[in-house]
Amino acid sequence: MNDRESALQSLQEDRLGYVLPDFTRISWVSDEARATWEPRISRISRAWATIEWRSVCLGVRLCGLTSVPAERMIEAAGEWAANDLAMLPVAMSAVSQGYASSMSSPRIGEPFEYRIAVGRLENVSALKRAMDAGEDQVIGKLLGYPSCCLQFFRDIWVHSAMVDTTWPMAVSSAPASNRVIEITAETPFQSNILWRWMGLRAVPHLPCSFHCQATVEFSEKLIMVGRKDGFDVEMGWLEEILHWPAEWSALHGIAEVKTPILKVSTRTDATARKFVVRKLGAALPAEAATGLKFPFKRPSLRNAADSSACDKRPTNSIQLEKPAPPWYASDNGFSTKRAMDEAHRPIVELALETIDDCGTVLDLGCGNGALLKKIHAQRKGVIPFGMDFEPEKLAHAAELHPDFEENFIAGNMFKSIPVDADTVYSLIILMPGRMLEVDRDRAARLRGWLRGHFENLLVYAYGEWLTDYGSLAGLAEKAGFKIVKQHPSGTAGLAEIAE
Repeated sequence: MNDRESALQSLQEDRLGYVLPDFTRISWVSDEARATWEPRISRISRAWATIEWRSVCLGVRLCGLTSVPAERMIEAAGEWAANDLAMLPVAMSAVSQGYASSMSSPRIGEPFEYRIAVGRLENVSALKRAMDAGEDQVIGKLLGYPSCCLQFFRDIWVHSAMVDTTWPMAVSSAPASNRVIEITAETPFQSNILWRWMGLRAVPHLPCSFHCQATVEFSEKLIMVGRKDGFDVEMGWLEEILHWPAEWSALHGIAEVKTPILKVSTRTDATARKFVVRKLGAALPAEAATGLKFPFKRPSLRNAADSSACDKRPTNSIQLEKPAPPWYASDNGFSTKRAMDEAHRPIVELALETIDDCGTVLDLGCGNGALLKKIHAQRKGVIPFGMDFEPEKLAHAAELHPDFEENFIAGNMFKSIPVDADTVYSLIILMPGRMLEVDRDRAARLRGWLRGHFENLLVYAYGEWLTDYGSLAGLAEKAGFKIVKQHPSGTAGLAEIAE
């Protein structure tokens, strides 16, 4: 068995005995990204709907399949007839937003759409007969699909009964390592179908691999149809998007597709372990989210050359944009919001003295991110990152930081740090008592990691941690740190790692 067969078998062995209902949910990384790209994606989708049947008019293929809302049926039929094309309804389904791996029956009183075969009369008739008989090879040939992709479809979709071909497609494209496959940035954009759930693709079929040359040739013909029909701008946007990095991951029947501007949750084949496909990209849009994890834009470290560009806005108070939710204080171990605000005040003041409006702040043991929220509220250019081991608190952090949801990581700081080797933070925040809650080896490992990953280290403590060790300086020394600047309150200070 070769590596590709082994990688595909790994997924087959992990498959669970259920399939979730079809669904697609989209969340944007920011209002700016949505305002810029949602209208463009809609224009690309509308252009592609036209290309589906115009490619038949121009002889690229014999038939096309397209979906038409019931209320547009008469208008669309007239347009096809004007181009000497016959049309034949082959199915009727509920209206689908974007790609769906299966059609659902419409409910009485709800909007529905027709699935229409378009082409010369003899060809659409042949297509309808083939669809009724389940003759996949005939269907694919009439629709212009490459023969290699047709065989792939039969092997994966029909015989293996899979509802998502992403992993098998990736297996045919690159070697897998621990259930992760990376597709290089040089891979042709035409075969990238990771955006199909958003209605974006450069071919109407499921390619057999990210390198399929027949798919590339077919796509080039379709894109040329679009450019000839006045969709040059839309085709340019499509090519740009398909060049961006994207990540598909699957676990327990749910797939997440992360892109620089949005995230999609949808159904896939249910597996007991996680499978990941990363399509590396050649560029990022200006609206890309900033984060340490693929596929986001890495944060820029502030330096003397660009510090003048930072917006240093003086502020005098700490305010939340919305009333505090019930969990706001209790997540972080406080009985009231007032008590938490008073405990946070010295930390926030010292952080604001230390950083300007550029850079990155990592809170190790961030809880629900309320402390980071206060810092970011007064330093809008600062990018917050947090790590905590309680998923519920991190879910609340995502609510407090909707633009930075991906920057909050579940994990144990003594076992894993959510960064790679070259990440250096403008400020890391840490309660040094955590170093005394683990054995000396794990504490030493964390100090070793910290040594090369911060420009400034802010330590703090409350209550018994201060009284038990006499002061913040005493606690810091016991934990392997040395205070170099202390807030007047005595509860927060800047520190360095003791030799």
